[in-house]
Amino acid sequence: MRIFTSEQTRQAEENAVAMGMNWLRLMENAGAAASRVIREKFSVKNKNVAIICGRGNNGGDGYVVARKLNESGAKVTVIQSNGAPGTPTAFEMYRRITAIGIPVIEYKSNRERAEQIIKSSEIIVDGIFGIGFYGEVAGDNKKLIEIINGTHSKVVSLDVPSGADCDTGAVNGVCVKADLTVSFTAYKPCHVMFPACEYCGEVVAVSIGMPAEAVDSISTSLRSIEMADVLPNLRVKKRNTHKGDFGTALLICGSLGMSGAAAIAAKSAIRTGVGLVKAVVPKSIYCPLASSLYEPVFRVAPETDKGVLSAESLDLIFNELEGSTAVLIGCGLGRDENITQIVKELITKANRPIVLDADGINAICGCIDIIKQAKAPLILTPHPGEMARMLNTTSDKIQAARLKTARDFATEYGVYLVLKGSGTIVALPDGRAFVNLTGNYGMSSAGSGDMLAGMLVSLLAQGLTPEQAAVTSVYLHGHAGDRAAAKLSKRSMSASDMIDELPLLFHEIETAG
Repeated sequence: MRIFTSEQTRQAEENAVAMGMNWLRLMENAGAAASRVIREKFSVKNKNVAIICGRGNNGGDGYVVARKLNESGAKVTVIQSNGAPGTPTAFEMYRRITAIGIPVIEYKSNRERAEQIIKSSEIIVDGIFGIGFYGEVAGDNKKLIEIINGTHSKVVSLDVPSGADCDTGAVNGVCVKADLTVSFTAYKPCHVMFPACEYCGEVVAVSIGMPAEAVDSISTSLRSIEMADVLPNLRVKKRNTHKGDFGTALLICGSLGMSGAAAIAAKSAIRTGVGLVKAVVPKSIYCPLASSLYEPVFRVAPETDKGVLSAESLDLIFNELEGSTAVLIGCGLGRDENITQIVKELITKANRPIVLDADGINAICGCIDIIKQAKAPLILTPHPGEMARMLNTTSDKIQAARLKTARDFATEYGVYLVLKGSGTIVALPDGRAFVNLTGNYGMSSAGSGDMLAGMLVSLLAQGLTPEQAAVTSVYLHGHAGDRAAAKLSKRSMSASDMIDELPLLFHEIETAG
């Protein structure tokens, strides 16, 4: 699903006007569409509804909603958050509601009455700020938002919750906590980016009647991942095939005390359909791995006295690489100068797609420019802490600008970046990005990232492009997490539980046709 920035939304509207629509019609359509969604979600007849309108066009949309809900039998009161409308179209919509007697209260001149109306309303419609807002809410608007958030009413935001930055998802200070956000034309970045998406509630995107050409002509570089994006990437295994037709994934993972990370990555790779998994592991963890996993082919490599792979294992690794179609480096690998040497050698010399995860990423944090020397496609899968270490910053700063950080990194270094977390971002070297909406907080546990890395290398090994493999693995990883949570609970689910869901998930996909 395409996601429009504020500028792209404005451009679509300008296109529509150039094609013969007018601004009043666009506003009328937006307000009418929002009121329809509100009526579908909530009973409005004889309900007290407070509609809070700012001075801009978002407030103008609110005036239309007021008129439409009034026609549906709601007891509507409009509250102007900052005085009379400041745009011609919004002022015309304001004139229309006053002409039919809908009560309007200006907050500045009648604070007590306005606050009483808000607190006694069963439904509150937020039309204070729209897609052009950025920064921090202050003054009367801040007070109004605090009052809204203090009620038990159903809260509906028009386009974006007031206080959220449309394009970055930032929330600096107060923000309306909506139960429902009606987005005009398309989703906006704030609907899928943290922290703003936590304020949106359910998001429903509605058409405002613009010509298809006005919208379709907009070039977008951000999309959410949908099942429709994933299905074409899942090959159906034909009868006359063998394991070699589905690739070989080489895993360079695990160390003494961290064999579980290698086990999870291997198991998830197998469950995602790769023909063969080979794993180069330190001698000290071979027995526990081989006794619990029967499908992988293990290669025992030289290790240090700390139980991590020695640089002496490089000859073995490159020998195994020749018969592989993709390689995963990192899960539980440990931190050691030997590991750094191994990772550097693989990045600069391997001619197979590489997934760099966890300790594979940690190994290059002090020499990040080496990834520009990669001979093959490189996919990095950092969590915010690892991303912060690569960029020598803090996790908080990464989280405050997740999309920009991921995009900038992917384009500067020419890599595919999977920035994990709520709303995982897949950023591509060409500047495009995807946001994943599957998954839940129960996935924030040990092993979840190892599972994703295994799925990703499995799909790469099967012949998917880095873009296809990243988008597909991230979406299905979250989907498996949602399935596990539904069966077990977010609190107690584990990575193993999610892996157990993979065959059931693939079965559903295959049998659905």
